[in-house]
Amino acid sequence: MSQNTGGRNRYPCTTVEASLKILLSIDPDPFVPDALSHQQLNALLKAAMDTSAVPEGRLSDDELLRAALSAWADQTQELLRWIEGQGDAVSDTRSPKQVMALGSFRTHLVMGLKALRYSEG
Repeated sequence: MSQNTGGRNRYPCTTVEASLKILLSIDPDPFVPDALSHQQLNALLKAAMDTSAVPEGRLSDDELLRAALSAWADQTQELLRWIEGQGDAVSDTRSPKQVMALGSFRTHLVMGLKALRYSEG
């Protein structure tokens, strides 16, 4: 596996095979430090375990779940678009069983998106 900056893209990418590139589109977060000391980690662990101290403005578990599901749906739709964009080329480097498994995987992703849509409506 090799890593590069992805050419003209500003995102780094990892090349797994010659025909497959995974773009890592994670922008640096200015609120996340580059490093933490052992003492800082211990303080964070103690604060996380203390359920009595819930800071104001903190997201509820329901809001966190909705955000995670929304992110999953976005990534799943992007993956489905990529698979569909491959068309018949997907069978060039895979066995018939692998192509059938990929089709089954795609079907399960679509069913998952539909289930999510129904759960929200």
